[in-house]
Amino acid sequence: MFILGILIVFGVVILIHEFGHFWVARKLGVRVEKFSFGFGPTIFSRKKNDTEYIFALIPFGGYVKMAGEDMIESKSPDEYAALSPGKRALIVASGAIHNIVIAYVFLVPALMLGISRYDGTVIGDIQKGFPAEVSGIKAGDRVISVNGIKCEEWFDVVKNITEEANISSGKPIIMEVQRDSQILKIEVLPKLMEKDKSMFKGKKRYVVGIVPKEVLVRYDFFNAIVEAGKEYVRMFKVIIVSFNLLFTGQVSFQELSGPVGISKMTIDIIKAGIASFLYFIAFINVNLGIVNLFPFFVLDGGHLVGLLGERIIKRKPSKKLLEIGQLTGIAFLLILVVLVTYNDIIRIITEKMAR
Repeated sequence: MFILGILIVFGVVILIHEFGHFWVARKLGVRVEKFSFGFGPTIFSRKKNDTEYIFALIPFGGYVKMAGEDMIESKSPDEYAALSPGKRALIVASGAIHNIVIAYVFLVPALMLGISRYDGTVIGDIQKGFPAEVSGIKAGDRVISVNGIKCEEWFDVVKNITEEANISSGKPIIMEVQRDSQILKIEVLPKLMEKDKSMFKGKKRYVVGIVPKEVLVRYDFFNAIVEAGKEYVRMFKVIIVSFNLLFTGQVSFQELSGPVGISKMTIDIIKAGIASFLYFIAFINVNLGIVNLFPFFVLDGGHLVGLLGERIIKRKPSKKLLEIGQLTGIAFLLILVVLVTYNDIIRIITEKMAR
């Protein structure tokens, strides 16, 4: 079941992405020579019309090979190189766009089945012996702010407590909470977790001992369509904020996960039920779509930057420059894969040792 679940997650995300490139290329009249699910040795292949469909050994990726994509100039109208920069950009961007758009489709049945999520900034439980219990904070309180800094999501609560505790260094912080119709300002002295590593770069981990409240939300079909749109926007916001924290150095790159980490998360999600599994597929699709639009070589975003440059200077880059760009991109991608895989393995080993 777990292996099947992992294959479904990667398979759905990869196929949606590559089909995006394939479909738009065909719509624009480009001949597609190969459509591959996976990399490495071919396990199964079948040729239909002009396209060879391949199932390869390593299922963590795929590719669409179009006629003339390695050429600078082409006189044949069914080749990629013959298209204008704008049309080529549509083909390049279509994979990521398909991932981002299709995520909404998975959210609708997930919300119909019912998903568990945090109830905003409402506290669900107080841990025994921790500062929150001593200070008088109670389950059911909704956190409004920490030291005057507003909290809209639970992530804000964790982030603000960590940052303010690091700044105050051993001094109490003020947590503003709503209890029924009352607004209370409660002084709390966060506890330093010396053996635990903080996810925030350069910060020590402080806790007050509060646990978020989780609620099960379920909707009928028509309401699920509406609510999926709201959840989609919320998901997008969380991912963008997370990447912003990562690239601004507020969150450590050690928090990044790759195929190993995603596989482990998939196993945990499967245990939570089909609704959580569908939600997770939506989340991974949006993640992959956004990452692919980053302006790095090899990623779709890097190609889009190149096509924009071509449109501006009205001249295609030399073959030598393209080769240098591809090699640089491959090197960058390999380093990134090694880094995230190392992070995943260390994280799993650390968790097992902690248990």
